[in-house]
Amino acid sequence: MKNYIKNNAAMLMMAVAVMGGMTSCEEHTDEFDGSLRVGNILLADNSVVSPQGYDADGQQAVGVIFYCNRDTALVVSTHELGSYAYADSLGTVGSVDSDSRTLCGAENTAALLVSEIPTPAAEAVAGFRSPMASWALPSAGELRALASMLPVVENSMRMIGGEPFSDGQYVSSTQDGSSSESEQMYYLSVAVRSGFVTSTIKTTPGRVRPVLRIR
Repeated sequence: MKNYIKNNAAMLMMAVAVMGGMTSCEEHTDEFDGSLRVGNILLADNSVVSPQGYDADGQQAVGVIFYCNRDTALVVSTHELGSYAYADSLGTVGSVDSDSRTLCGAENTAALLVSEIPTPAAEAVAGFRSPMASWALPSAGELRALASMLPVVENSMRMIGGEPFSDGQYVSSTQDGSSSESEQMYYLSVAVRSGFVTSTIKTTPGRVRPVLRIR
């Protein structure tokens, strides 16, 4: 009976040791996690790494993933571009989505850039110098998605030395579609710290932070 107890105890200790080894292995693997997952880092060479696996001396971070859906992800830039107006004058911009939930920053930005009305915020994003191309002025839906994951994103931003998010309203590429008049006069701005969405006169400046869609 004593030998049976001793043998069981020895087997239990071995099992604990093996489990401990497996846990260490999993943690080590997570360090090099290159999946499209919220909080992971997009690098200048178009690869993805976890915050724990980021090497500041040998890698250049360009943004943090804040939204994933299957094989598509949205990344927010490490840089703030400053404060810009949605437009220089009032008027409806054609082909711009007016739904506050749609994730369509790239499509909206393309429409803004070919508009007859000058659009400073979209132009600032188009002129953004980065190792990656195709940055966009985020839609209201994308800024709301960012707001919902901000604590995770901010943690990664701090680890890679990204610029902090402002407490103010951010310019979205979404017009206010509640009426034809409001579509001419207002765009939707979003406070990423709270997710608060409000209608803002198009000539009123707000913070600009580019986003990028990757696959």
